[in-house]
Amino acid sequence: MNRSEKELNVLYKISQTISARQHNVAELLNDVLEIMETDMSVSRGTLTLCKPGTDILNIEASSGLSDSEIRRGQYKLGEGVTGRVAQTGQLELVPDISASADFLNRTKARDDQKTAFICVPIIHHKEIIGTMSIDLPALEEEELKGYALFLEHVAQILASAVSTIREEIEERNALESENEMLRRQL
Repeated sequence: MNRSEKELNVLYKISQTISARQHNVAELLNDVLEIMETDMSVSRGTLTLCKPGTDILNIEASSGLSDSEIRRGQYKLGEGVTGRVAQTGQLELVPDISASADFLNRTKARDDQKTAFICVPIIHHKEIIGTMSIDLPALEEEELKGYALFLEHVAQILASAVSTIREEIEERNALESENEMLRRQL
């Protein structure tokens, strides 16, 4: 199977996952990262989401990171590659993280192997809601650009699903609060 066929297959699996799991953001994102790890040979993937009302990004889902590494993965807008992507809305390619002063390795999950890092924004209605990043073995820049384009497509698909789930949760919480208030009044 060539790369284009692989990518189409992955996009199909992701769309099926989104259709089947519309209530839990973390589960959805973890399932998507698992598909990419299995089918695209991604060694590590992370999805960060902006905490509502703050300029903080937290890792919401990951593949290849332990719980302690995930907890360390918090970024402010503009901080490191991930924070800069969330601030600017522009993808970033780092062909070799060991040679990049901007790559923070906040999670402490990377060793000294030559690893490429691609980070793209997750944008919904012109608002950046998070980032998606993957680690790959060092590759030629043209090949990395192909992965970056594919990752942008995945991020765009996820943007709508994540926003919809978040809106449903907010709406449900508001209805529960209103319901509780009405019960107290009765």
